[in-house]
Amino acid sequence: MSDTVDKEYTPSTLHDRYQIGLGEAKRLINSFGSDRLELDRLLGSRDRPLPQAGEQNLTAA
Repeated sequence: MSDTVDKEYTPSTLHDRYQIGLGEAKRLINSFGSDRLELDRLLGSRDRPLPQAGEQNLTAA
């Protein structure tokens, strides 16, 4: 069975999925590996909005 194909990104598939440059896709795979789950977590977090100025983390109190 070839389950590895579904669990890893190539630079081309990462480029297509996240609309990033091919060079950036290669850099990410070299830095973090080609595991789909890890790269999806990493790249999925980039779309989260940053806290606005003046907002505090209420759980830190």
